[in-house]
Amino acid sequence: MLLTAKRVIPFKSLVLMLLFVSATACQGGRVSMEEIDGVLHVTNPDEPLRPNLTIGFEELFRIGGDESAGDEYLFSYIGGIVTGEDHHTYVQVMGEDVVKAFDDEGRYIRTIGGQGQGPGELSFAQGINFGPDGNLWVPSRGSVRIVIFTPGGDFVKNIPFNMMPPINIQTTADGFMGLHTETRGLGGSMLEMDFLLRRFDAEGDTLNTLSKSTFEIDYLDMQMGKFMEYAPLFAQDHEGRVWQCRPRSDVYRLNVWNPDGTLSMVVEKDVPVMPKSEEEMEEERELILGIMQQLAGGQMPQGVDFDYDPDSHRAFLGYPYCDPEGLIWVQVGLPDSWDGNAFDLYDERGRFLQRIVIEGVKVPAYLQFVDDRLYLAETDPEGIPQIIAYRLNR
Repeated sequence: MLLTAKRVIPFKSLVLMLLFVSATACQGGRVSMEEIDGVLHVTNPDEPLRPNLTIGFEELFRIGGDESAGDEYLFSYIGGIVTGEDHHTYVQVMGEDVVKAFDDEGRYIRTIGGQGQGPGELSFAQGINFGPDGNLWVPSRGSVRIVIFTPGGDFVKNIPFNMMPPINIQTTADGFMGLHTETRGLGGSMLEMDFLLRRFDAEGDTLNTLSKSTFEIDYLDMQMGKFMEYAPLFAQDHEGRVWQCRPRSDVYRLNVWNPDGTLSMVVEKDVPVMPKSEEEMEEERELILGIMQQLAGGQMPQGVDFDYDPDSHRAFLGYPYCDPEGLIWVQVGLPDSWDGNAFDLYDERGRFLQRIVIEGVKVPAYLQFVDDRLYLAETDPEGIPQIIAYRLNR
């Protein structure tokens, strides 16, 4: 099957849901570039610079999505994926605290890890990536450490932390980066929480902090994972710069940070806020509560009264990604769709090139580009989570 990229109107989707909810339109015009206090500010029109740019998505195979395929191919909830140069894909499964490995044609190889606190065991794991040593690094929140395995599944070592280990980790030139949290009590059950986007050396020592965002949250909501709604979303480009945006934001803006922590560029689109209808807000509330129930094993813990308060506006941006060509893919929202399968493509100068839609996919997350392939996790809460591999035809 060959799918051709199309240009459409603006975004929407989940945190994988908790994170997305739509986008917008802007009047046509030229890209505006202005340097303010040494920082380049780029304001884009809604019309792309390269309207003829197309990318074909030729589906190669799927992993999961078929209940008859066996337990090895089923995922309760995908917490992250990573694909190596050999095109072997590693899927971190939340709730089960394991990593499942598949070969370059999507066939099951092995299961890595397992629930527990011992060597090579995981507790409330979330996310996976290759570390600076080429091994698999898995943040284990329940045991406050990053657990490291070889791609073959052997336990290597733990990197302990005195607070929640960094999440959404990505390898850098001198170590890795990820999101750290710091929490302070405000009295009663309320907490003040910081999300800090930090760079670390290979041993887990902090090198510098790129950004900080602060919010208040109830202790129970934090335990249920609601804090992830506020987690900054980021990706590293080929120059080592970090492109970052905010979930649940009514501002279309990406901040681009240099590795030394200085702000390099601000990329924006001048688009109006898009309010949600009452029906959309109720649909979103039911969606998120369903996800939380799924993560809790099918039912909420006894005595837990978890609620979700949707924003009254649609957020513009979801996860950013960098492809082998150096283009930045930024997940954007469409006003008439919850699929989350639209992406705005930017060049290294922050110029909007084209909007791409991956047809037939619902709530894609954790995109991985390797050579001419794209691997993505489809996390549609109404379906069975699965990995889809495409060949990109540019």
